[in-house]
Amino acid sequence: MSKQGTVNFSKAISYILMLMVFIAVCGFLAFFTNGFTSSLKTFYVEIEDKQILSTAENYELTTTVPLNVEVKYVFKALSSENSGYFVKVLPNIIADKDFDFTIDGSVYSYQAEEDLTAGFDIDYGETSFTIKPKGGITEILSAVYPNMEVGVSKDKAYENMFTLVVTSYNGEENIRICFSVLEKVSSVILDQEVIIF
Repeated sequence: MSKQGTVNFSKAISYILMLMVFIAVCGFLAFFTNGFTSSLKTFYVEIEDKQILSTAENYELTTTVPLNVEVKYVFKALSSENSGYFVKVLPNIIADKDFDFTIDGSVYSYQAEEDLTAGFDIDYGETSFTIKPKGGITEILSAVYPNMEVGVSKDKAYENMFTLVVTSYNGEENIRICFSVLEKVSSVILDQEVIIF
């Protein structure tokens, strides 16, 4: 290969590498700006290998199988400050789904509750945490209001009735994950006298 051919080949390789870097940077920015529709997200969580940058829903929690949430920072390697997180559970407010429950005979609105975190067992790690409910809606509200008599009908539960809010160490970014709590079936009552197989 001539000297001119080597120079042209090197230029072509350089252009291809620059194009690949440009495409990678654009892909990175597109992903972490939600398709260029929001500001750059530097904080996200990962659940079951799915990266969540802002909101997600339709997760199901049980008392026996916790949900594992990994907390991630895009630029963690650049600063040791990029670590830590806060967790809170709130009611997921959906129109026409609110219901009343009682505490020591007084009536309260479920969706007006400000913090349901005490109704969940959360095991905090440095870069991840697990969360599981202390039971169904009755047990969750009873844990929020200990030493009080809580009255709530289990048939009031609705899909995605809880919101897990994970906040970055500096309080600037929030991720909201809506989920349901699956209650254990304690008994089955059949209203037929004869069952035919």
